[in-house]
Amino acid sequence: MSKAIDLMTLAEGTKVSTTAGATIEVVDNPKDGVWIFGKYLLSPGDPSLVGSEDMFFAEDVVEILT
Repeated sequence: MSKAIDLMTLAEGTKVSTTAGATIEVVDNPKDGVWIFGKYLLSPGDPSLVGSEDMFFAEDVVEILT
């Protein structure tokens, strides 16, 4: 099992990967520890999502990318 990511620490501009294999960039963080808003940079499962924004739940975020 992977280590949980603390969403409260994610700054705007941080890139993360999701359980769906997408790469997103944090565009807003309400700092509630539950949700972040992100923009799709890469979405292998649905390329039409690239460039769009969505809300991501804490359990969707699996890794902080450098």
